[in-house]
Parts: sequence; structure tokens; C-alpha cells
Amino acid sequence: MIRRRRYSRIGLVLGGGAARGWAHIGAIRALHDAGIKPDVVCGTSIGALVGAVYANGDLDWLEEWVSRLTWQTVVRLLDLRISGGLLGGRKVIQLFADKFAGRSIAQLDLPFAAVATELDTGREIWLQDGSTIDSVRASIAIPGIFTPVWHNGVWLVDGGLSNPVPVSVARGMRADCVIAIDLNNDILNGRDFGGPVIETPALDPTAPPPVALRRNGKPWPRWLAPAEASATNDVRVPPKPSTHVPSMLSSIAQSIDIMQVRITRSRLAGEPADILIQPRLGGMGIFDFHRAAPAIEEGRAAVEHMLPAIRARLTLE
Repeated sequence: MIRRRRYSRIGLVLGGGAARGWAHIGAIRALHDAGIKPDVVCGTSIGALVGAVYANGDLDWLEEWVSRLTWQTVVRLLDLRISGGLLGGRKVIQLFADKFAGRSIAQLDLPFAAVATELDTGREIWLQDGSTIDSVRASIAIPGIFTPVWHNGVWLVDGGLSNPVPVSVARGMRADCVIAIDLNNDILNGRDFGGPVIETPALDPTAPPPVALRRNGKPWPRWLAPAEASATNDVRVPPKPSTHVPSMLSSIAQSIDIMQVRITRSRLAGEPADILIQPRLGGMGIFDFHRAAPAIEEGRAAVEHMLPAIRARLTLE
């Protein structure tokens, strides 16, 4: 039976989430393997970075590069500063600038847009023309972490402050079907904000630990699996809060996570995607750029789980 495509213009939306953004690579791979290729792509923060690389035809290069990252490499690439933000990011930005080779957004293989936030007013800014690397640099400028970017007479910071999963941007680019990837669904200590937490009985200390299963029935990667998850998918026990005073970086990271979750849920409620993909990334911190392999794996698994629904939505008999 021949299936016909229901929509004429598919938009791919890549949400923000710092190091969790490597999951976008696996998600894009899984979509391509299923024969689903977007007509336009847009992103916020790390989603803008991955989206620009993808629109430039360099996803293979990016996957190979992130797969080689170690913690030591990450520290060397993220240069420390005193003013404007903890990290200047000049070295890593130069790496991507060399890859884009001065190309403008108009010269990319796919229509592309990045989202940033105007620092003085809080306005959401859609960057759809001009320098690709400058647009990406503005979109990833997490306040307090990376230095703001001076662009057309205003200071721009991370787009996650205003639109972490920019479905509205894809609609503005005339996409009649939007596939959005949200990295922030369960990031706050693995807690599920979609409903109440269900307490499980106390575990027998002599018994082996339970196996936590993903939606596809496979075991979670060890670092992603909740410590006391039952073998049913969504029953999890939140970790007990530590009595230690949080470090400055952990406080900033957790605050950013809270902001991302709240803004994401608010925006998606008013501007829903046609297809929403939510990888399970609760065990990954915003600075865990060296943990690309399990993030990519989970991005792929999240799409594969949704494939029947995606195919049904995209095609006609």
C-alpha cells in the first residue's frame, strides 16, 4: 500500500537544555532512518547549535566530535572569564565558526532560525538571517554562564529565557506540521512533573537492585536510571535532598533547570506541537557535554518509541 504525505512542510523544533542537547543527534538520526526529513529547522540554545550544524549538512561531523569529548576536553574548550559570565566559550565557538566557514543562514541547506532573548526587555528574538555562528552564539548565551552577545545594538542572551521549545518559530516559518523535541520534561532530579509521585515499598537491602525499563522495554543506561525505580516505567522515588550547601555551579544549574521546566510547560500549553518527543534525560546535568553517547542513545529511543504515532500523523492511506 502506498502512503501519501499528509503535510507539505514539516518543521523540526530542537529545544534547549545545554549538554542534554546531544540527544537531538540521536533523534534526528532516528527520524531520518524512518524516512522523515524536515523541511525547516529551528532551535533554542543547544538546539540552535545542533540545528545549525544539521542544516549545514555536518551532523556526521558533530556526532563524531561529541563522541570523543572528555571532561578534560570540555574544561579546556570552555574558557573561564571574570566579567559577563563564568565562561567565555571563545574556543568552542571558534571551532564551530571554522566549520560554518562564514556561511550566512541563507546559505544553509535548510531554512533555519535560532531563538535568543533581548536582555534589556526580555523580548523573544528570531534570528533568521545574517551570520550563522553569530546567531548560534547569541542563542546559547546562558545568563551567568556565557557572556551576552552584542547584536544590532542590543545585548542578546539564551533563547531559553523566552522560548525553550520554539514551536511558534516553526509555525512562523510556515510549517504545517511541527515535530518538537523537548529536553526538559523530567530533568529536576528525575522527578516527573506530569503527575504525583508514587511511593514504592521499602526495598529488601539483601535483594539485587531492580531493573529500570525504558519505554521500549530496554534497560536504562546506568547513569540515567533512577536509583530506586521499579520495573514499571513511570513509578519513581525522588532522591532525598542533601544537607550539604549546594555549590555555586550546582545552584546555577538547578535554577536554570527549574526555569526551563516552567517556561517550557507554559509555552507548550499555549503553542502545542503536532508531535512532541520527550527523551528521558533526568540523570544528565547541563555541563555533562562529555556524556554524548547515552544522550544520543536516548534521543534515538524516544523517537523510535513514537514512530507509530509519527507515521500515522504524517501520512494518509
